[in-house]
Amino acid sequence: MEYVVIIVLFVYIVFLHFQLSKKNHLIETMVGKLTKFEKEWDNDHVLNLLEKLRLLGNETIIKRDRLFDEPVMKFLFANEKDSKIFVHYTKDISVAKKIFEEGFKFADSFEKTAEQIINDSVDLTYKHNIRKYYGKYIIVICISNSIYNHYDEEIKHISKQNMQVEQVLTDIAPCFNDNMDEVFTLSNHYIKGYVNYETGEVVSNKQFNPNYNSEAFNSNLKRIRTT
Repeated sequence: MEYVVIIVLFVYIVFLHFQLSKKNHLIETMVGKLTKFEKEWDNDHVLNLLEKLRLLGNETIIKRDRLFDEPVMKFLFANEKDSKIFVHYTKDISVAKKIFEEGFKFADSFEKTAEQIINDSVDLTYKHNIRKYYGKYIIVICISNSIYNHYDEEIKHISKQNMQVEQVLTDIAPCFNDNMDEVFTLSNHYIKGYVNYETGEVVSNKQFNPNYNSEAFNSNLKRIRTT
């Protein structure tokens, strides 16, 4: 039995020695390449490389993701118990402010440009990583369950295919863009605010009211029934 243990240990030592030799060879190869490049570098080349590394480091710090900071998470999910929450990403602050004033415009399908979120870190991380490249400003859209469910039931009674609740919750008549897509404008009362996920800045919309209801919504239903 002792001989077996000794043999196993010997084989393991040989294996470790082999792995170490491979690593040493790799290191020697890399050092050799760097030494070769170094001979061709002048002071300006080295300083330029260091400056690029410094700028890259600063950019990484600036673009640090603050989505999961406590104030941001509280803002996102404060209404989670009684509302449906959606997010839309944009790169321009001017677009975010315009949405505050005019509402959220979308062509045909609301789901193409807005994503429903829930208070689950895995789900939120996945959706955020997919959409964050569209911009650092996250528009937060919040519609109360009572409003959403009411108009969802109304649409079911109409039996209109591909009709969405968000297409009804507008005070503005839909129009068509240059591509002949029907454009809807979700009321600005459902815009809770926006978050800058790079800085953690949170800005609230003074017009926000997740329970907002309008006679125009019923008019939209009547229009849908007759088309």
